[in-house]
Amino acid sequence: MIPRWRTFFRSITGQLFFLFFIGMIIPVAAGGYLNHRQSTAIVQEQVGNVASVTVTQASDKVNLILKKLEDWSMFILGNQTIMEALEADDVDRDSFEYFQLSNQASELLYSIFINSNEIMDIYIFDVNKQNNIFSSTANVTGHWDDDWYRQIIEADGKPVWFGLTNKSFLKRADIGIPVFGLGRTVKNRYNGKLLGVLFIEVRGTHLTQELQNVKFGETGYTFVVDQNNNYIYHPDQRQYGRASAFDLSPNEHRVELDGRELLVIPKRLMNGWYATGIIPIEELLQDSKEIGRLTAIILACSAVYALIIGVIVTTKIARPLVHLNRLMRRGASGDLNVRSRFLGANEIGQLGRSFDRMIEQIRLLIIQKETEEAEKMKAEIRALRYQINPHFLYNTLNTIRHLARFQRTDDVSRSIANLIPLLEASIERDGTFVPLGEEFDLLKKYMVIQQYRYIDKPLSLHIHCPDELHSILIPRMLLQPIVENAIFHGLAPKDGAGTIAIDVCRDNNDILINVVDDGIGIEAEKLPQLLQQSQNHLRGMTKIGLFHVHQTLRLFYGPQYGLKVESTYGEGTSIILRLAGAPPKEERNAI
Repeated sequence: MIPRWRTFFRSITGQLFFLFFIGMIIPVAAGGYLNHRQSTAIVQEQVGNVASVTVTQASDKVNLILKKLEDWSMFILGNQTIMEALEADDVDRDSFEYFQLSNQASELLYSIFINSNEIMDIYIFDVNKQNNIFSSTANVTGHWDDDWYRQIIEADGKPVWFGLTNKSFLKRADIGIPVFGLGRTVKNRYNGKLLGVLFIEVRGTHLTQELQNVKFGETGYTFVVDQNNNYIYHPDQRQYGRASAFDLSPNEHRVELDGRELLVIPKRLMNGWYATGIIPIEELLQDSKEIGRLTAIILACSAVYALIIGVIVTTKIARPLVHLNRLMRRGASGDLNVRSRFLGANEIGQLGRSFDRMIEQIRLLIIQKETEEAEKMKAEIRALRYQINPHFLYNTLNTIRHLARFQRTDDVSRSIANLIPLLEASIERDGTFVPLGEEFDLLKKYMVIQQYRYIDKPLSLHIHCPDELHSILIPRMLLQPIVENAIFHGLAPKDGAGTIAIDVCRDNNDILINVVDDGIGIEAEKLPQLLQQSQNHLRGMTKIGLFHVHQTLRLFYGPQYGLKVESTYGEGTSIILRLAGAPPKEERNAI
């Protein structure tokens, strides 16, 4: 006994139900998957872009703070009063002159101090430990041996930035807020003499407030590292000065840390530091997970809907008739490979067999018609070739006769040796189509013969063809008539040497072969008639050769293919052949 479910799926009703159900579910599932995937990519990209913009904005604000401090430092370094106060070595320190000079320098620093609320102190340490200048009332000393002081001296005028710390650089004590500093050497701008060290101590809250406001999701954050990849700023103050857990990189990238995938967005600051945003990928994709859940609900509802509709359709509609109607429409549109699957003993099966016989008869009639058209085309191409081959043989034998007349027996032997492959090619023993590389070999043999004939006129053939196009199949002896015409009607009447260049390239799915000679060219008024056939063409073999190639391409590939002739009288001629990248499907070996 065959199980009932197997019997059901063998029946027309079961098969149509199954196809209908799957046909509805698969597009919904595929669409839901693609929609979820695309939405995930869009959400991730958009959130990533927003995060990148946010980090950029924060970096710009930090840069404004750093730029302001650097501008103040440059202003101080260029001030004449500061330099004179530092160089007052030979002035009596109890004199009014020294008091006035020192007071002016301090007032300058104090004015900067009171106009910049981010600055805590500005100190200029005299390298001779005599003429220190400071903005606040507290006079600090003994910093000439500090590490930050040595770093500024070694920088030799370049700004040196010191990262956040809870301990004041100048007061050497914890002042309750984070600070950072900028230092650089002060030199005489005329002779470059080192005068002292400028140090600006800055409230770190101005920096931390800008960075603390930059958050990404629940656990994302921003940090700043210096050129050595040590933390300048981190939400956890305990990390100040420690090495960063992330590689120093100027480009946005992803990393995996502690089992979490993170998006790292670095932005380089003007002083060489890097402000970096850290965004957990799982938080980026939080919205896309909601879309995924909604897609799953839609898919489940679609499955129930497809089940209900499938039952209705399979039980209420004449399924075989619908199928046969569909086959008839396909046959009417030209698809003659359709066949009915319903060939049972009932009326619908008989109708299906009648439909199959009708389609088969139509297909046979079309094949017969195509065969007749192919034979007609073969006859036309054969007729064209019968016109061109005697002319080619005549010219070649005439060349050999010319060599024999002057008793150049070796040249006659070589000419005949090169003629034999050309004659074998014209017989088409191996079919109508040959590889392009084989056609080039025949052209080279033909040129050898012509070089014997025109021994007093150097002739050269240059072929430029990509290696992958050498295997392209083209009609046999397609290029020889064009090269022959280029020699006899372009290069032979010309004084001096002659050159023929053949360039091959792809143009989408087509192949372009450009045959260029530097001969005498063709008058402009003769160009339109070269590819037209008339009785007068029999007098000019140039027209027969070009017409033969043109018609061969059109008959094999279609009316959109053929030759294009361009020529400038007195300069040369270019003949462009356009053919399809693959030979026609029909067998043409009988031509």
